[in-house]
Amino acid sequence: MSKITSVEPQKKNPHRFNIYLDSEFAFGADEDLVVDHRLVAGKVIDQTELEKLLFEAEVGKLMERMYRLFNIRQRSEKEVRDYFRVKSQESRVKGKEEISQLVIDAVIETLKKKGMVNDLEFAKAWVQARRKSKQKGNKILKVELYQKGIAKEITDEVLGGESNQEELAKLALEKKMRVWKNLPTQEFKKKAFEFLMRRGFEYELVKEIVEKIGKKG
Repeated sequence: MSKITSVEPQKKNPHRFNIYLDSEFAFGADEDLVVDHRLVAGKVIDQTELEKLLFEAEVGKLMERMYRLFNIRQRSEKEVRDYFRVKSQESRVKGKEEISQLVIDAVIETLKKKGMVNDLEFAKAWVQARRKSKQKGNKILKVELYQKGIAKEITDEVLGGESNQEELAKLALEKKMRVWKNLPTQEFKKKAFEFLMRRGFEYELVKEIVEKIGKKG
């Protein structure tokens, strides 16, 4: 049995606390852990509870990393797992303790409960952003979502929603048309065709658009 002798806020992060057992530093904990387990000076903790606290404390520490990571942009579940896989490999190379799979699974579950990891919402946001900034077609978006670990049914649902691929393709081609305006017609059409195919639009749609252009814009 051990007794909590002190609970002190960390200097660099006042939302995390240093927990001292029998006057010795034991582990760091976030606010949720302190509140949920009523970690206050004087509380006696047995070995079973201590092991549970250490596990949850590790999850809490990794959640701090996740908040910083998600502050940059939303992530898919696969991206989070890949992140931890890389960090764990780095720790192994440096001779440090690796991140256990149990802890990773617990972090993922916490992220899901908080609504931070949601592959459907991630896919919707990804597709919207890529269509807006890069005018990407469905073929290439399907590949990108696959690389992000998004399930096929989610990809089909998101890409099957309302989207005018023809208008998107024309928008993608606008700037190029100005650049290529002095090219011979056949060369212009060849470049336009290859460009739209690289952007991930379907063959039949690309062919139709290029034929409609007929000549350089």
